[in-house]
Amino acid sequence: MDDDTLLHRQVHPGWIIGNTISIQAFSSQTFKPTPKDKGLLSVYNGNKFAAYEAFEHYCNQGLKSVGVVAVTPAECKTVPVPVVEDNEPFDGHCSIDYRGLSGNRVKKAASILKSFAQERGWQYLQES
Repeated sequence: MDDDTLLHRQVHPGWIIGNTISIQAFSSQTFKPTPKDKGLLSVYNGNKFAAYEAFEHYCNQGLKSVGVVAVTPAECKTVPVPVVEDNEPFDGHCSIDYRGLSGNRVKKAASILKSFAQERGWQYLQES
């Protein structure tokens, strides 16, 4: 994985703001780990999964997503949050590691990563 590899992140339907899905619509919660994540935010390695393939893989596990957005390891370094190519629980899984950040810094990091993804636009968006 290099600095320009796309790291695909699923956008949960609950993270959509308003009734219209657009580039501006998904929330920074998309890039903010929840307590169950234990500081490690799951993403798909773009060298192993295209955006649609990541979406299908995720949804085939019974999980919900409306689409896929992406950031790169280079963008994560600017926050800074490291990217771990852990391949667990499946080959192609990576984690964005927030464990070195405290509360407000986590929120700011998530907002910055959301901005990068927003600028790049949807990598895959489910047809309604």
